[in-house]
Amino acid sequence: MSRADYLSRLRRRGLDQAASKSRDVHTLSTPTIQALERIAKSSGPLLHLPDEVETEYRLEWRIAANHIRVMLCILPMSVASILVVFGETLLGMPEPLAQSMRLGFFAIALPFALIPAAIGWLWPHSPAAGALLAVSGLVSLVWMNVLLAQGAALGYPIHHALLPCIPAGLVLLSGFRFVPVLGLIGGYLAVDQLAMQYLGTPPRTPTQWVGEITLLAILAAAALWMETTRRRSWAALRLLQLQAHQDPLTGLRNRRSFEQHYDVVAAQARRDGKRLLFALADLDHFKKINDRYGHDYGDGALSEVAVVLSQFSRRPLDAVARLGGEEFALLLYDCDPAGAQARLDALVDQVRALGIDNEEAPLGVLTISVGGVISDGSLPMSELYHSADQHLYAVKHRGRNGARLGPIISG
Repeated sequence: MSRADYLSRLRRRGLDQAASKSRDVHTLSTPTIQALERIAKSSGPLLHLPDEVETEYRLEWRIAANHIRVMLCILPMSVASILVVFGETLLGMPEPLAQSMRLGFFAIALPFALIPAAIGWLWPHSPAAGALLAVSGLVSLVWMNVLLAQGAALGYPIHHALLPCIPAGLVLLSGFRFVPVLGLIGGYLAVDQLAMQYLGTPPRTPTQWVGEITLLAILAAAALWMETTRRRSWAALRLLQLQAHQDPLTGLRNRRSFEQHYDVVAAQARRDGKRLLFALADLDHFKKINDRYGHDYGDGALSEVAVVLSQFSRRPLDAVARLGGEEFALLLYDCDPAGAQARLDALVDQVRALGIDNEEAPLGVLTISVGGVISDGSLPMSELYHSADQHLYAVKHRGRNGARLGPIISG
């Protein structure tokens, strides 16, 4: 196998797979991370994130926008209620029009405003609240067009400029995505045309149409810009979060994330009376790989070894991390000494079986040395690290390519 073929295999098997094993909420696959990096640096329109995080983004933004959406339901109805009660006195509204406003307010507008407000308040993660808010806006448009038609028939003209306030408020404040905004604008135009055709609302002048279409176009452009900005900012923030928890090359946990996970697992082990396997693994003669084959080859080797390590960390409380350079850590929950030794030996065998070329090493391939200890979770990770490191050093001293498990230690 040529070096180019082998590098391709490493990238295919390593970079694409290493982060796909045993991930938690802090970790993402390598292709997704790379896509987020491109998005954070891009400048063009952006309507979709990688599939792995699109649902997460929508949920987070839905919850973040929930309070303003609830206010969008309540505030206009509060203003409308004042007009319903004092319309005749404050605005000189004819009695038939005032009665029609009261009927439409209590029978149509108010229920359609309170329902999405209640759903948004009680279930902020539900997409139904946003959908019902858009429906509420369209229902309010129908109601206002009815009032416009009745006002014109009674000689009490109501200015049509009130109508665009509804899509403007929804677009600028609700946080709707661009595609739903286009649907909302289309719904606005459809309601407007149907109202003129069937309700007899006063027609617009050409100048008024130009102004209204211009406003709607500006709203659409604003929605596109706001969504692009939100998504790009979210991608940058997600990358910052990942840097605190995930090794960018292998997709494994980093030291900080591993230490935090150990504290949780150790506490669980103490409660359950279980034992933990803590192991340190170090690639043998790894510097020779970088010196002979280059750092790209070395990075691919690290990623493929990470795939092997991830296969030993499948349960929720297990963990594997890249601590730095060619050093890795493994934590297995509820692991007895006999099972621990078997797993460490299997790890050594599987890494050697990868057949990663390392011609200057004694065996001609990349190998790994492992030192481990069993604990009851009563000791801090620093003490386990020190003990496992001593056993790792013993393996290195006697020729590498092996595993050594120390006795059970406890506080």
